[in-house]
Amino acid sequence: MLTMVNGSTQGGSVMARILPRLMLSTTLWFALLLSGPVSAGLLWHSNQQLNEAGRHLYRLLLPEKNTLIGMSVPERDQWLTQEWLGVLKAREHFAQYSLPQHWRSEGFKLAREQGNLAVYMESQAPDYNGYRELHRHYERLARKQNYTVLPAGPNVRPGERDGVIPALRRRLAELGRQVPAPVSRADVLDPPLSETLSALQRAGGLEVTGGLNEDIRALLNRSPAALRAEIKTNLRRWLHLPPATTDYVLINIPSYRLTLVRAGQPRLSMKVIVGRPDWPTPELATHIDALKVNPDWTPTDNILREDLLPAQRKDGGYLDRNGFRVWLPDRSEPVPPSSIDWQNPPSGLRLVQQPGPTNALGQLKFEMRNRHSVYLHDTPDKSLFGRDRRALSHGCVRLAEPAALAQGLGWQMPEHERTQLLPPAERLPVYMVYFTAWSEGGSLVFAGDIYGKNEHI
Repeated sequence: MLTMVNGSTQGGSVMARILPRLMLSTTLWFALLLSGPVSAGLLWHSNQQLNEAGRHLYRLLLPEKNTLIGMSVPERDQWLTQEWLGVLKAREHFAQYSLPQHWRSEGFKLAREQGNLAVYMESQAPDYNGYRELHRHYERLARKQNYTVLPAGPNVRPGERDGVIPALRRRLAELGRQVPAPVSRADVLDPPLSETLSALQRAGGLEVTGGLNEDIRALLNRSPAALRAEIKTNLRRWLHLPPATTDYVLINIPSYRLTLVRAGQPRLSMKVIVGRPDWPTPELATHIDALKVNPDWTPTDNILREDLLPAQRKDGGYLDRNGFRVWLPDRSEPVPPSSIDWQNPPSGLRLVQQPGPTNALGQLKFEMRNRHSVYLHDTPDKSLFGRDRRALSHGCVRLAEPAALAQGLGWQMPEHERTQLLPPAERLPVYMVYFTAWSEGGSLVFAGDIYGKNEHI
């Protein structure tokens, strides 16, 4: 399409030389072209304005005005097309299974061929309450120019008095939170207000103190423009999700939390541990295919190389004590780790940790098909869930309450201790997402950008 424009512009200069009597300016000649064949080739514009399909797309992409300034109409049209193709590509990468045709690139191609782009684009808005609520916050902040700034000052602990507390209440209300009225004095950080701050800290993966500290000031003192920029980034991430279902498991990586949604409503919520920044948990959509009870564990080569091998070299009994067996390429039976020279281990060996109380996967493993080989599982080290920042794993997701999730998905837990693979009662989708801003009970909530992804958008 850009080639058409460039060729047509050159044609305009030739026409001006051949027919000087017309005295056409470049601008007028270009306008005439837009009303002719070039205009007919545009997808998102009619008469140099966004058409119905373009308005739907614009609402989904939310482009910055500065991005489009200086572009011609055909250039803007091409830019919108490329952005939408990028969304479709991201969708297909996010889903670890085949999406319906209308959610893939084929659906876009078919809509273009059939000339029903407006209907197609209207159907592309994510049909999730969370998306609609976050979009409302985005629009509300566009109308807000002034906001309450919390001045610098000392930390305020629950129960203490400080002149900043009335400003804190106003700022929380501006962000859509239901702020309880003061219990007594307006300048006291009373228990209801402290619980409001605790909820913000908990959701954002901050240290939960219930007080006003530097982290909370930094979180609340961002301008409406800065908040809108982060919200827009997260609205774009919603576009990657598959078509809405009423029942699913949602894991929000930056907030370290899993939610089981039934009939569109949260039914179960728990803490999780996600991947470290150098071993990030991937964003994806898949299904839970089975539940493995009392699982064994085969660590990947990089875990063996970077974690287990150094631990064994430091402590020669580490692998034996923790229930590992070694499989060698030329052996049909495993051998004990103590029989291996770990300073010069043979190539092709495979470690397998037997089921038991020290097994890294605990008692339950939720099998999920995906190209990243990640899954959900129990853990023997429950103490780590007491931390506020829980990016600690090698990419898989550790669950604080795996038995509760298994029961919520319809499994009955066997009482024996042998390894068993149980088929699912239903094939529920799992969405592992990276939302640093979302709406919770009508209020804006933020989490830390633990992998620094917002910086690169």
